[in-house]
Formats: sequence, C-alpha cells, structure tokens
Amino acid sequence: MNRSVAWAVGIALVFLLQALTLQAQDTTLTLKAPAGGEIFYTTRDTTVQIRWTGVDDTVNVRLEYSSDDGRAWQVISDTAAGGSFLWNIKGVQPSASYRVRVLQLRPPGAQDNVIYSGHSSPVADAWWSPSFDRVVSVAAEADIWDAQQSTSSPLVSLAVPRATYYSVRWSKDSTKIVTGSDDNTALVVDVASNTVTQTLTHPNVVSKVELDPTGLWLFTKCDDNRTRVFNLPGTVARATQNAGSTMDDMVVNADVSRVVLCATEARVYGRSVGLPLAFSLHTVGVISGAWSPDGTKVCTVGGDATIRLWNSTTAVQVWVANDAREGVRSVTFSPDGLLVATGMADSTVIVWDATNGQRRLTFGGYGGAVRMVAFSPDGALLAGASDDNFARIHEIATRKTIRNLQHNDDVGIVRWNAAGDRVLTTSRDGTARIWQIREIVLQSDTSGQFSIAPPPPSFARLTTSGDTLAIRDLTTINVRLEAAQFLDLARIDSLTLRFAYDPSILFRTASSVPLEKVIDDIVTDTNGIRRSKQYFEATVPVPLTDADLLNITFQGTLGQDSVTSLEIVRVDQIGTGPGIRIETRSTPILVRGICRLGGGPRLYTTLGTPLDVQAMSVKEGIRIRVNLAETGFAEMAVFDVRGNRVWHGTATPSEEVDRVLERVIPFDVVSGLVIFTVITPTQRASKLLLEGAR
Repeated sequence: MNRSVAWAVGIALVFLLQALTLQAQDTTLTLKAPAGGEIFYTTRDTTVQIRWTGVDDTVNVRLEYSSDDGRAWQVISDTAAGGSFLWNIKGVQPSASYRVRVLQLRPPGAQDNVIYSGHSSPVADAWWSPSFDRVVSVAAEADIWDAQQSTSSPLVSLAVPRATYYSVRWSKDSTKIVTGSDDNTALVVDVASNTVTQTLTHPNVVSKVELDPTGLWLFTKCDDNRTRVFNLPGTVARATQNAGSTMDDMVVNADVSRVVLCATEARVYGRSVGLPLAFSLHTVGVISGAWSPDGTKVCTVGGDATIRLWNSTTAVQVWVANDAREGVRSVTFSPDGLLVATGMADSTVIVWDATNGQRRLTFGGYGGAVRMVAFSPDGALLAGASDDNFARIHEIATRKTIRNLQHNDDVGIVRWNAAGDRVLTTSRDGTARIWQIREIVLQSDTSGQFSIAPPPPSFARLTTSGDTLAIRDLTTINVRLEAAQFLDLARIDSLTLRFAYDPSILFRTASSVPLEKVIDDIVTDTNGIRRSKQYFEATVPVPLTDADLLNITFQGTLGQDSVTSLEIVRVDQIGTGPGIRIETRSTPILVRGICRLGGGPRLYTTLGTPLDVQAMSVKEGIRIRVNLAETGFAEMAVFDVRGNRVWHGTATPSEEVDRVLERVIPFDVVSGLVIFTVITPTQRASKLLLEGAR
C-alpha cells in the first residue's frame, strides 16, 4: 500500500471513529437542563425548561421530579417529546433538594414476569431480600430464588427439614431467614452458611413469624393461641402473650415493638411480659388488623362485617364502618396513613377515609374473597389477592383496575418491592411469581440538586441629590435608584413617587418627566413655624439595576444659608408581585446669598410672601394693621423726622401665632410726618404716616 492510500485510509478511519462516537453520544439519554445548582423563584419562574438529548424527537419520555433529593419521585409527564418540556412549578413546595430525571421506557410484557415453579406443594408465603434481587418462598420446603429469572431450580434450598411452612421473613441486614411451620418450630437460618442457627420449639403449629428491623426481636404466632417474643440469638421466649380464644391473626407495628392479637377481642401487647390493652367492640370476633404507619391507630376487621378504627394506646374507637352484605377478610393502611383498604368476602376492595371512615373507592372484578390487600410504597397503586386465582392492581387516582395477574389457583400473598414497580405473589398452584407492573426503564438520567424557593426580598434605595448654590443660580437634582437587589423577582412595573420641597427657597423650572398632582400647602414645622410646602408626583418605570430615574431643575430664591431638600414622601408600587422594600434618602440643598433688591426689603421669606403694613385714620388716631409672613418675634416703632423714637411696641404671643398685629397710634404721637417701622427675624418694612384731621 502506497503512502497516499495509507493516508486516505487513516483519515477514513478517523472519520468513522468520530461518527461512531457521535452516534453513541446521540443514543445516550442525557438530561441537559436543569443541570443542578440553579435557583428558581416561585414568583418569577412559573415554568422550568427541561431539556434532554439522546433519543429521537418522536420518542416519548417520562419526566419525574423529586423534592427530597431522589427518595421519592412524582411524574411530571409520561408523554414528553421533542427534547424539551416546560414544567409548570406553580404550587410546588419550596425546597433546596429538587432533582429532575428523564426516563426512556417501554411497556411491560410477559417476558418481564418471573415464575418460580419448583415447589412441591402450595406456596404459603414469600419475602423479598432487603436488596430486592432475591426472593425466599416457603411451601413444603424453603428456597431462595433469583428475582430476575424464571426457573424451577432455586438458587439455594435452605437446610431446613421437610414440613409444611406457613410463614417466612428475611432480616433487614440480609443475614438471617426465619420460618414458621407445622413441625411446631420457628427456625432461624444463617444465609451465608445456609445453616439453622436457632430452633425455637413451640407446643403447636407456628403459623406466622415477624422480625424487627434489627433482626434481634422475633414474634411468633402459635396455634395454641399464644404469641411468643424471642430476643435472638436466645431460644427461650422473653414473653408469652395469650389471645384468650382462637387466634386468627397476629399483626405487628412498623418497628415490631408492639403486636395485636386478633381473636374474640383484639389485644395489644409489647415485647415484655404484661397485661394487654383490649379492644372488644367487635361482636363476632376479630379476623385481622393493621397498624397505622405512625403506630397511633389500629384498624381491625371482624366477623360482624365491621371495620373499626381505634386508638392503640387507649382502645377508644374513632369510627366504625360496615355493610351487612359484606364480610371482611383483610385490611391495610396507605403509606401516608390517610386511607384504609379492605379486602371483602363479596369480591370487592373498598378504600376508606382513615380520618372519618367514609367510603372513598370501590374496586370490583374479583370472583372470590380478597385475602390480602397492599398499597405500593408511593400509595398510588393497590394490589389485591383473591380466591378467584387472580391478583389485581388498582390505580387510586384513576379509580381503574390496570392489571389482572392470573395464577392457576387461589392467590394468598401480594408484596411490593421498594420501587413499587414489581409485585410478588404466591398461590396454591405451587408457584410464586414476580409481576412487572410499571414500565421498564431502558435508560435514564438525573439532574443534580437545584432549588425552588420563595423570592428573596427585593430592595431598592431611592435617593435625591443635593447641592450648594447661590441665590438665582440653577441646580439639577437627580433622583436615582440604588442598591438594587432582586428587582426582577418583585414583579413591579413602575413607581409613582410623591415629592415635597420648600418653594420659598427653590423655584422649580424644569423636569425630565411629566409631573402630576402639584399641590401647594403650608405646614407647621417642629419649632412651630409655618412654612411653605409644595408636593408633586412623577411615575417612572422600574429598572432592574441601579439607574437614574428623573432630573428636576430648580432656581435658588431664598438665600442667607437657607437649607431644604427634595424629599420623597411616598412611593406607590404598580405591579402584580410581592413588591419592593424601599428606603429613601434626601441630600440637603443649601442656597447662599442675600435676597434683596438694591438694599431694599428682603424679597422672600420662608413662606415666600412679603411683610405687609396697612394704615387708616380712626377717631382715636391712626390704626396700623401688620400681616406677618411668618410666625415669630415682631417689633414696631414710630420715629419722627429727626429720627427720634416716639412710640414702641412688640407682638404678643397670640399675635405671633395669628401672624396679625393691630395697634392704634394716638394723634398726640402722630404730629405731622412720622415713620412707622416693623422688624421681624427675616424682614423689615416701613410706612409714612401723616397727622389726620381730628
């Protein structure tokens, strides 16, 4: 091969490898968004865009979310396609532990079900291993099976004698299996060595066994109508508990610390020796019972066709439900404790409200008594095992029966796996089976953690600038938004700002935005002095970052170090969101200079009005009326033409407040031409007076 051909082949191989790599990448389901680390705010982000690649746009995928870091999942959509989906998060609870996952699924088929056909007699019980990859079943023998493969040959046949076994449990730590049988023993088997480590002898058949989560405490139900409590590896019962009559069932609470014995009455015992708590309102005995998930309530079903819920510490009945046409065979609580399901002798499953005993749902379709009912771990599905050769799966939300699982004889046991997608059943037909209930996951991808949170408080500071200027000079005051935080979450479109300033010190000449609702007023300050005040409003859009809002130009009109400011006295927020926490600040404006024309009287006071003196002749002399422009001290005097003061007076406190002085200057004072003068802290005014006719 020459060099050019070799080079071409090499290039072709490179392109082929790249194509194969891209093809592999394109067929791997990958979640692109959210990736993890994002914060979505409930008032801003009403939707979250979920994006994925790796499947054709026409292929439907399932989208799910978890608010507890993946411990429990809820469906967003079963039919998402096209690589993108907008998830409406309105109404979801805030959490920092959200995850999203995308799954490519296919419907379950017969090939996904598992059948164990190697039993030599009816299968009485079966139990999942803690990892749910194996199953132990009991008939005339006890066997361990692969949870993924149909077979007639078990992985392991336990080293136990041949007997009729009625019950089996696998410890949470996987180390031991316990059986109960008609040879009057409960056997403890070490799984690793497949040896019987304890033989617990009873006076009669052991029909049920229950292990606590630690694998150390064991309850056994014996046909001598007694329950026994063992603390393994001990073989002597720590307590023996009497049912008082024929015992139909033994039911333990979640941590296997308490037990209900179902006989003529229901009796509650603990692990130690002691007197029971008795519930005796059933009139024809107690068939079975169930503990609420929190252990505070017990629901029992009786031969009197009643379902009774009662307090597990007081034995006080909470409610009773019945139907004279129906007998009850089984009962269970939903995982959240809000529902109770009962399997009925009339071939139905009924779901009750656990708080008040009201009937919520009824599922039919059975042809025999329903011997066991079990909720899936998420509470969405309910399984029933019946004497009509069927187990059936019911969907709570849709009120429909979604699967009918057929054996060749009565079905006695239904047990869910932890994922809630498979059910283990046993039957008198000599088989145990695992049924695939939910879709098969072909591939999936899960996001990192992200947050859905209430919005942090939005904040902004509104400021007005200040200045120092001479009288008659112009200044432009800037109104600015500063320290903006999370304004995009506030959902506020605009602000209406109300301003106030002293128009005797500043005269407004221009504005960058239209001004509205201009109002002139007079107010009394903290020193009791009345002053001018002008208000006006302006509406401006809300920026999302620091920005100038508007400018207003003023001219200084009152000097001698007069101080004022453009003050923001009210802010109205226009929008649909939670709003902005607003702080306002105003910087002083100082006007310097003496406001006089040609050395004459001052042009402006703080009220912007001049001092006014009026005179008129009256019988007694000349009446003087002075209108003061401000509240404060006022002094009056009359001078003759030589400059001598011939009369003097001051304002009384009430006149200072009323800002009006009235005096009568007698004719014996006004002789010829005189000058009347009034002086206030900010003004001085004079008036010539002539002697009038008497």
